[in-house]
Amino acid sequence: MSQTYLSKGLYNVISQSDERVEIELTDASHPIFKAHFEEMPLLPGFLQIDIVAEILGKEIDAITSAKFVQKILPDERLTYTIAPTKSGIRVKLTNSSNELCGDFKLKWN
Repeated sequence: MSQTYLSKGLYNVISQSDERVEIELTDASHPIFKAHFEEMPLLPGFLQIDIVAEILGKEIDAITSAKFVQKILPDERLTYTIAPTKSGIRVKLTNSSNELCGDFKLKWN
């Protein structure tokens, strides 16, 4: 799936399957990092969730739970692990040190 206006040039997909997506973020010169925040560039929470849906070609119907555990900075390599649950999808987001960055429960189609 193609990247949206906000995510264009923000990341490169390293590998992908239905259960796992690995990406690498661009550097701090990307406009999203300048807007959020120039002095301390972070990947916004909504994009942490939108990126995996975008890559897998899914549309998010609901976010039933979202925990943002760790800051995500420019140039980071991230892995999304996707698992079905009884009520939707659970997505865990980890960095290259295998530290949990986010834990999301979603409904999508």
